Amino acid sequence: MITYHLESPNVPIDPLCALDGLCLETLDDPDDLQVRDAPSELEEEIKSTVDELKEINLGTDDDPRPIFISALLSEGETKDLIQLLSEFRDCFAWTYDEMPSLPTEVEVHKKGVRHDAIPVKQASRRMHLEIEQQVISEVKKLAEARFIREEQYPSWVASVVPVRKKNGQIWIYVDYRDLNKACPKDEFPLLIPELMVDIASSHAIFSFMDGSSGYNQIKMDPKDERNTAFRIPIGIFCYKVMPFVLKNAGATYQRAMSRIFDDLIHNQVECYIDDLVVKSKVKEAHLYDLRVVFERLRRYDLKKNPLKCAFGVTSGKFLGFVVRHRGIEIDPAKIKAILDMPSPKSLTQLRSLQGRLAYIRRFISNLSGRCQPFSVIARKDTKFVWDEKCQNAFDNIKQYLSNPPVLAAVIPGKLLILYIAALDESLGALLAQVNDEGKENALYYLSRRLLPTEI
Repeated sequence: MITYHLESPNVPIDPLCALDGLCLETLDDPDDLQVRDAPSELEEEIKSTVDELKEINLGTDDDPRPIFISALLSEGETKDLIQLLSEFRDCFAWTYDEMPSLPTEVEVHKKGVRHDAIPVKQASRRMHLEIEQQVISEVKKLAEARFIREEQYPSWVASVVPVRKKNGQIWIYVDYRDLNKACPKDEFPLLIPELMVDIASSHAIFSFMDGSSGYNQIKMDPKDERNTAFRIPIGIFCYKVMPFVLKNAGATYQRAMSRIFDDLIHNQVECYIDDLVVKSKVKEAHLYDLRVVFERLRRYDLKKNPLKCAFGVTSGKFLGFVVRHRGIEIDPAKIKAILDMPSPKSLTQLRSLQGRLAYIRRFISNLSGRCQPFSVIARKDTKFVWDEKCQNAFDNIKQYLSNPPVLAAVIPGKLLILYIAALDESLGALLAQVNDEGKENALYYLSRRLLPTEI
């Protein structure tokens, strides 16, 4: 609910026009006492791998600095990898204090608020006293790390939504929805996830790394700092570094990574925002490839989160897929999310299901044909009715995903085979290739629904 405060009560309200003296203030959220679950990106979890991992301490018993490597490495390989990680220990940040910002000549984040946007000041959210004290404690840590500063006269003010991580720690999530609506989209092109997954597969050894509060390593443009203001019981603060939930933060981070790893991308490195994988065709080259990447990290003071890294492994999760030497698999968590979904009860829920399926479409033969009943009830002029045909199609997809195929990695220089199938209401295709052992492997499934004029 919103209340409008005007200097003149007779001024009409037009959200598309800038009006001197106009400011929007929100009323209390009735659910603001609740603590949300933290998004998966904030969880301090080690990158999922098939390999068993071994914890290594790069610090001392009194000041431990844990990091994780594959337990499948030989004694000599383990020793050499630990020596390399120790040499480049400064490329990791275990605390906020160890995390400087990137040089401003590499990147700064600019909000670019539209000049005709009406500032919004959100009301403070009520919190239980225990949660409030944890939020205040976290804000003080951010202030000590010089990530935020106090602000006295902000035009925009956001509220704080406390979210709880799996370890019980409270993280402050600033509700920048109003500010984000007032900012144009940064059209910087993100790299294509499928392309990076394809390139990463078929390598013999990987190291997966994650940015240490990656977005916070990029400074805000000083002119835009005050626009990030948020309020808590002890005052109003704004960010000096780029917070996680700002619109275009991903594009800004990707632009910085593209500049830092420019000549390494699609060679030693695949990098999608703060997900980084270093890959090598042969195990003997991996230490060299890691050294090249570490030297680049050190040059730009870019820090990685050691608690979310895994070094020297044979496989790992990357952008929703599992990449390994023999091919690509769907992340089991994504399959489970679909298998656990109840039947959609609204068009919004159906769209959510379709979005999940679209992301893994390359693994599903004749996906368009299997989903044909969904397209009928998804039409704008059709009432949403989940009938028996839809349920049968949903059950069929779940059964298929209970044992999904593993797609092989492309072997450069070998012939590709394309199979095409014409069905009653859809077209399907399979791209395949014969491997070095003479076995034919699936590479990619494609399909599309036929238009009424094509049937």
